Amino acid sequence: MDEQLLNEDMKKMQPYLLKWHKEYSVMLLTSKFKTLQYEIAMEGLAPVKEMLCQGYLYSISEAFRELVKTHYYAQAAYKIEAELRGKGDIGWSNYWKFEVKNYYFRTVIPRIISLLDYVAVMINELAQRELVSNVRRVDYRTIMLALESRVEKAGWLSHEEINEVAGILSIAYADTIHEDIRLLKDYRDIATHRYFVGIDELTVSFQRRELSKNEHQMYGTQQTYSYGMHGRPEYSFNELNITAEKLLNNLDVMLSRLMQMDIMQGSVKPREE
Repeated sequence: MDEQLLNEDMKKMQPYLLKWHKEYSVMLLTSKFKTLQYEIAMEGLAPVKEMLCQGYLYSISEAFRELVKTHYYAQAAYKIEAELRGKGDIGWSNYWKFEVKNYYFRTVIPRIISLLDYVAVMINELAQRELVSNVRRVDYRTIMLALESRVEKAGWLSHEEINEVAGILSIAYADTIHEDIRLLKDYRDIATHRYFVGIDELTVSFQRRELSKNEHQMYGTQQTYSYGMHGRPEYSFNELNITAEKLLNNLDVMLSRLMQMDIMQGSVKPREE
C-alpha cells in the first residue's frame, strides 16, 4: 500500500466527505416525512394487542428511519458526483457515483418492498392470523387480497378497521403506472435472487433471452432462445430514483396514517424535539 498516495487522496477528498455528511444531515434534519415525527411507546406491561402493536410498529418505524437515511446518503452522494463531473474530474465523480451513491441506493427499492411486507405481517398478527393462516405466505399482496375480501371482523380488528386498513395500505402504489410496478418487481427480483444488478453499468452483460415469434419466422428456427450481449445498462439511476421517490413518499403517507389509527394510539406518540 502506498501510504503517501493514500494520504494525498484523503486530503483531496476531505472537503467532499465533509460536504457529503453536511448535505445528508441537512436532508435528515429538514425531512418532510411525517412518519419520522412519531416514536413508539414501549411499555413493559400492556395488554397483548398493545404489546404486538408496539413491537411491530417499533420494527417498522426503525426500518423506515434506516430507509430514509440510506436514501439521503445516496442523494447527497449524487450531489457530490454531479459537482465533480461539472468540474471535469471524471475519475472522482465516478468514485462517488459507483462506490458511494450506488452502494447506498442499490438497496432502497428492496427495502421499500420489504417494509410493505413488514406492515402486512403486523396487520395479520393483529387479525390473529385470521386473514392469512399460513404465516409463510404473508406479504403485501396476500394481505391486501384478504383485507379487500373480508366481510367480517378478524381478531382484534373490527370490520370497519379492516376497511380502513385496506384503504390506507392501498396508498403504497398510488399514482404508479404499470411500468413503475414492472420496474420495481423486476429490479427487486434480480437484486434479491439473481445477481448483483447494474445501475448505470453492466454487470452480467452476456445473457440468455427468449426469441419472439417474429424472430422464429425471420431466422427459420425452432430454437426458443438465444444468447447475446446487452448493449446498455439494465437500469439507470435517474429512472430508478424517480420511481423510488414516488414510492417512498407513498410509504410515508401510508405509515403515518396507519400510526394515526385509533387501534395504534396506545403505542404511538409524537417525537420530542
